[in-house]
Amino acid sequence: LTSAGSLLFEGAESIHHVVKRTTERIRAGGESVAGHVTFGVPPAAGLLIAPAAVESFRKEWPHVTLHVREGISSSLQEWLLDRRIDVGVMHHPPPVEGFEIRPVLSEQMVLIAPRKRGIDPPFPTTTRSVRLRDIVDLPLIMPGAPHSNRRLLDQAAAQHGVSLRVTLEADSVVLTKAMVKRGLGYTVLTMAAVQDDVARGELYAYPIMRPPLTNSLSIVVLR
Repeated sequence: LTSAGSLLFEGAESIHHVVKRTTERIRAGGESVAGHVTFGVPPAAGLLIAPAAVESFRKEWPHVTLHVREGISSSLQEWLLDRRIDVGVMHHPPPVEGFEIRPVLSEQMVLIAPRKRGIDPPFPTTTRSVRLRDIVDLPLIMPGAPHSNRRLLDQAAAQHGVSLRVTLEADSVVLTKAMVKRGLGYTVLTMAAVQDDVARGELYAYPIMRPPLTNSLSIVVLR
């Protein structure tokens, strides 16, 4: 597509969504709750949240169709403003005018290291937590800006006067974990994103406690 074609496609998608939703509401005639809802979730948290949310949603509103879309928080913000999704679950949503933000939970951020034969752990296996200052020399694999994890880490580093070594950028959580497992670097993720990998003995996870590094998760809709 040309740049003009891309803009036309985005606009047409938004219009189609509004027309479809309006048509379904008219057909429902007010007799029962019906229609179409598009639900946006981030990749790692979405794996934990979406199945249970969909199950509850279908029990509560059986005549409403649900579309689940996955994207990083910055994409979800854009889609919500364009009305391409109706509800978004986002990490650290900005206080945008028109957003109604409902905090849901805070997730512990952890340093992720490979647990592979021939690769020494960066800290003793008995280490319960690390400081942000302890990881300044480690080669990090992090998403590019404006990804919420990168924004959170950069802000914490600036506030505490340290510089971090980001040697590789990757936006995919799955891809980042795969590269860490091969010993290509380290990363910082939520514990929820790696708990299964840690349980299988594939990764080490060291909570970052000084300063406490947490990632908030919120439900966001348009007012």
